Formats: sequence, structure tokens, C-alpha cells
Amino acid sequence: METSIQGMPPRGSRPDTFGCPRGLWAIVLTAASAGIVLTTIQILEKLAIVKNPGTVLICDVNATMSCSEVLTAWQSSVLGPPNALIGAVMFAVLGSAALAGVLRTRPTRGYLLTIWGLALFFLLFATWFMYETAFDIGRLCLWCTGITTSIVVICASTTRIVAREGALDDTLAGRSLRTAVRTGVDLIFWAGWWLAIAAMLWSGLTR
Repeated sequence: METSIQGMPPRGSRPDTFGCPRGLWAIVLTAASAGIVLTTIQILEKLAIVKNPGTVLICDVNATMSCSEVLTAWQSSVLGPPNALIGAVMFAVLGSAALAGVLRTRPTRGYLLTIWGLALFFLLFATWFMYETAFDIGRLCLWCTGITTSIVVICASTTRIVAREGALDDTLAGRSLRTAVRTGVDLIFWAGWWLAIAAMLWSGLTR
């Protein structure tokens, strides 16, 4: 019989309630689906701009809030393909993992850590891009803020899944993560990250 880690139930033995892995996977799936929709809109807008550089997009509201200015900046294709295309693929991968979790598929430790690492990398990239948006491009893209919010939600949820599933085992990192989840410190951290991005945008765009 599988034993628990530091008083936590064995993996897969917890009741199916909100806040346990299946409910958290549902949150990831919802956020990933929203991300796919938003990145698809960006891809279509990018194609419209390529076809007609003078196209006015629906989110070109004023001099500060302009998606076209952001989509045509070099930062929007820093890795070669458009960021929106890369983001759509990332959201699809994360959404597929979430769907498997909702359907009660039990991920391996390595797979779970890979998904978590992918989500964290995605957030770091999005945070860098939002910094560039605020201080270099000097424009706000509504779709980008929605995408970044979806990524923060995914990171918060996958962090809790990793902790609840004991993916880091009985290590210092694992014990620290479980303590953070048990006390709610992790949610404060992710809310603070989102607020830091919002403050960064405010600071950069109101200079």
C-alpha cells in the first residue's frame, strides 16, 4: 500500500473535490482554453496586418492601447515565429495535460514536473514580454494581458497539483512547497506576481 508523505494522503487517494488535483486540473484546462482563444485571435490579427499593414484592429483603442503596435514589434517574434503561435502550442500542450487530469489519468512524476516547468518558463517569458511592452514598445495589448493572466492561473494551479501529488517527494523543496500550499502562501505569491506585472505596466505606460 502506498504511504503518505509528511501526513499527506497517497497520490490519487484524495476525494474528488474542488481544490484536489481533478478540480485544479479543471482550472488549468479552463485557463488553457482561454489562452488558446486569445492567441488564436492574435494569430488572425497578425495575418491581417501582414496582408494589409494599415489594418486597424479591434483592440486599437488609442495611442496607449494598441495591439497592432505590439504585434509588429520585434519582441513579438523574438524566437522567430510569432509569440502568439508559440503561445497557442504551449497552451495546447498544457490543456492536453489538464484534460488528461480531468479524465482521471494519473501522470508520472517526471511528466508532472515537466508540465510544471513548462508553465513556469511560459510565465517568465510572458513577464519579460510585458516588461518590454511597458518600457520599450510603450503600448498595451489587451489580448496579451489576458494571456498573461491565464498563465498565472495555470502556474498557481499546477504548483498546487505538484504539491498535492508529492511530485517533489520528501525533499526540502517538496516540504516547503507543501507548507506554502497548506498555509495559502502560494496563492499570495501568485497574486503578488500578477499585481507586480500590473504595477509594471502602469509604471511604464504612464511615464
